[in-house]
Amino acid sequence: MATAHHLRLSSRDLEGNDGLGRYVWLPGDPGRARLLADQLEQVRTVTNPRGLDVHLGRLSGEPGEPIDVAAVATGIGAGAAEVVVHELLACGARRLLRVGSCGTMNEAVRPGQVVVACAAVRDEAVTGTWAPAGFPALAHPEVTAAMCEGARRTGLAGETFRGICHSKSSLYAREFGHGPRGEENLRYCRTLRDCGVIASEMEASTLFVLAAVHAPWAGPLDRPAGRDELQAGAVLAVFATDRSDMVFDPEAARQAERRAIRVAVAGTRVWAAADRAAAAPA
Repeated sequence: MATAHHLRLSSRDLEGNDGLGRYVWLPGDPGRARLLADQLEQVRTVTNPRGLDVHLGRLSGEPGEPIDVAAVATGIGAGAAEVVVHELLACGARRLLRVGSCGTMNEAVRPGQVVVACAAVRDEAVTGTWAPAGFPALAHPEVTAAMCEGARRTGLAGETFRGICHSKSSLYAREFGHGPRGEENLRYCRTLRDCGVIASEMEASTLFVLAAVHAPWAGPLDRPAGRDELQAGAVLAVFATDRSDMVFDPEAARQAERRAIRVAVAGTRVWAAADRAAAAPA
């Protein structure tokens, strides 16, 4: 039985959903992990010295079948996310969703809204140790579709955007232009904005690349996804603009977080229903 060194989690903890394993929600913030756990019933928490507690519970599903879910914070940045995601994968996780926060890079996207990331710019050092520079960081299309449908079902389609996010290692220098290379970093971010990138955050690319290289997803369209196929995606709460320098409206941030959680919960129900339908006998 695999046991995670930092999370103190065993592969048995992630069992559920008729052999598929738990759907795992991955916020950066431990407080958001607790808010996500509040959406669950029969919650049990696995603690660890790092404070990245894993909340295990059940979500009511559609049409009433419970869904086994876990919520665990990844901390800040790609390095911390790599440790958490890698240990979860080693314990058998096959369905992972980042429920994070971001700054908007597009004037049409405002603080308080939600972004479903379909891909990420790899502007961090971690994924370069796993895959070459040209390798894309893509969310699984099934997860992206499920989260977009979750936004529609919660009445948040008008407040939810789908697009490419920017995942960086540096918050203050890269995004906000602090330090001796500040203007160079701001030019880089302006170029991403001109290329159509709509949000900036810190962990999505790590999740997408680790999921892809651990279990590549490929197969004919007339065949359901395998039970061992890894699927990962991201729902992001828009806290501020990418030029706010961490000065933002707390109420807008709270609204964005609440909305992102609603989209993630509804989207997970859609995701689980699709997985059950694919596994059902013909």
